[in-house]
Amino acid sequence: MPKVVADVTDATESVVAFPEARVSLRDAWLRSQSNALTRTAYRTALDAFESFLGRPLADATRRDVEAFRASLEARGRAPATITKTLAALSSFYAYALSEDAVSRSPVAAVRRPKVSDRSSRMGIEPHEARAMLAAVAGDDLRTLRDRALLTALSLQGWRLFELLGLTIETLGWLQGHRVAEIRGKGGRVVPVPLAAPTVAALEAWTTRAEILSGPVFLAVRGSRVLWGKALSEQAADKRIKAIAKQAGITRTVHAHLFRHGAVTAALRQQVPLHKVQDFARHADPRTTRRYDSDRESLENPTTHVLAGMLLPGGS
Repeated sequence: MPKVVADVTDATESVVAFPEARVSLRDAWLRSQSNALTRTAYRTALDAFESFLGRPLADATRRDVEAFRASLEARGRAPATITKTLAALSSFYAYALSEDAVSRSPVAAVRRPKVSDRSSRMGIEPHEARAMLAAVAGDDLRTLRDRALLTALSLQGWRLFELLGLTIETLGWLQGHRVAEIRGKGGRVVPVPLAAPTVAALEAWTTRAEILSGPVFLAVRGSRVLWGKALSEQAADKRIKAIAKQAGITRTVHAHLFRHGAVTAALRQQVPLHKVQDFARHADPRTTRRYDSDRESLENPTTHVLAGMLLPGGS
């Protein structure tokens, strides 16, 4: 059992001193990541590299990493996938450096594939979001929870881990606006305004479930809430896929497509780029534009304007 040690700053509290000597470097690094999906993706990337390497990770060289990257390219992995894999390795070795477990990072000078500035994903379209919401029109506990989940994903454009991180305590008012404090990438906490349907869906769910504190999204079994058991990202994504199938959507749907669709829909409605960037909390406007690049290129009127100017009847 871990040893409980009194916190010298407050005699009424205590902290648990974990036996860190028993925690591997890999597990400590994974524990430091911000959310479960990142941990899963990073673990998969590191496992794949270790399997390819065939010897301890601490012995890896730049040539090993470049050979690994070449093997991924030969297997047809997308540039974005390879870049994310190398980012995971870079994160691991940076952590290992900070812990003096290696003397240098073998990933530091490795070439990253060039990632297209266009996104191959197609976000959730408004008619698809409406169909999924219509599929959760009942008033039982799970249906109310799922409707709140889908409404927030559709209208707020949050990442799934941000949404599932909501607690009753993070919902409130600010300068006359209903807001939620969202903990995003890097642990940064920001207040964001809530759309009226989001507020209504959240209130319908939390009132019916009698959630007065703690996580907003809880697991449900039958007709009862499982108190103390927050909905996991995997369980939420499974529900999203099931609802999409129920709504007659044949393509694979996952949570991030709602964020993609929200950005695309906002730009389509002529919301200024900088406003959409703020809405999505993107550090770089190029990230925001990437979500909408294909639609914008198809709807670019330049060639039609030129035709009308240069050729009689060409428009």
